[in-house]
Amino acid sequence: MAGEHILIVDDEPSIRKALRDVLEDEGYRVSVAGSGADALKMVADETPDLVFLDIWMPRMDGLETLAELKRLRPDAIVVMISGHGTIETAIKATRLGAWDFIEKPLSLEKTLVTVTRALEHGRLERENASLREQLDRRTEIIGESAPIRALREQIATAAPSSGRVLIHGENGSGKELVARAIHTLSARATSRSSRSTAPPSPRS
Repeated sequence: MAGEHILIVDDEPSIRKALRDVLEDEGYRVSVAGSGADALKMVADETPDLVFLDIWMPRMDGLETLAELKRLRPDAIVVMISGHGTIETAIKATRLGAWDFIEKPLSLEKTLVTVTRALEHGRLERENASLREQLDRRTEIIGESAPIRALREQIATAAPSSGRVLIHGENGSGKELVARAIHTLSARATSRSSRSTAPPSPRS
């Protein structure tokens, strides 16, 4: 999606200019920083949709910058770039939260494919976070009375169980809300299985 914001962090002016020109030609909004410290100041004010971060920079190198950047903006999508990369460095960057690692000299085709995939990944992450937030609101049981607190305790106890849960109550008493709350807190809700598992069925 053209117009998304990309930050380029590299101590070499020629790399910053070449990458900026390519990305701006594609319609992206591009910012540049010549050091890790400058990049962190910029990220503190606005989270870019994507960061290209060079590994070998003076004073604060790319790995140090990455660690601090992810502390400030845990959801930031970061692609590391280097002309002297090693497998060990790539693994370390991945463990620190880098999304990808590409080598210099940068291939135009590979760079643009990486941008497209990284930005799509970021959009999906934001959509998932929004859906989880909506689901949390739908399953939130509001109230601080003794019966409501007791109900929340029962839900917290029942949710981790692998057994069946039978929910009794009159029509309109909130059985569906309880069923969704149990499902949200259960292992089934976070399972990566391809099977679709329905929440426990309320009974009248």
